[in-house]
Amino acid sequence: MAALRDALIETMLLEEKQFRRQLPDLVETHQLRNVDSDTADESPTDILQSLDALTSGSVTPFERKTIRKMVRLGMAPLGLTLTGPAYQDNPVRYATQTFQEMTGYSLATLRGENLRLLQGPATNPDAIATLQEGIDIWERRTVELWNYRADGTRFRNRVTIVPLTGPDGSITNWLGVQKAIDTAED
Repeated sequence: MAALRDALIETMLLEEKQFRRQLPDLVETHQLRNVDSDTADESPTDILQSLDALTSGSVTPFERKTIRKMVRLGMAPLGLTLTGPAYQDNPVRYATQTFQEMTGYSLATLRGENLRLLQGPATNPDAIATLQEGIDIWERRTVELWNYRADGTRFRNRVTIVPLTGPDGSITNWLGVQKAIDTAED
């Protein structure tokens, strides 16, 4: 799964035109049967209007472009989240269907919340500190920690956060990549 995670991140960081070219290779290489490459010609407005609880005025143009990519990767076997801006405590802007199914939280519930809502009694403070350090210094981090689903059940989660650079060159948002793991797994 590390190779898929890295490939998803690399693909998400591409400009739209490069993303469109790379997506079929990503799908083929990693045998992603549920990735929707057919929405390539759909406008961000069309996609955003179809998303539950997401109004067109609630995201920036950069976020719209990023969400458009995430929609096409929505059923990849790794959860994807877009959060930001940092000065607003990194609220969730969008979460893929895979992430919603993994956590039991709907997009409507997640939108505007910080992903701390997944933390609970067994969440390791050192892992949280590692993630916070990455946010503070604008660097990618990967940790494994216990998180909690909407129904209160805990699960082991491998989380990678990646800073996203907006059009002005500053870090505007964070891409999260999550995988529910079994401790014996990869």
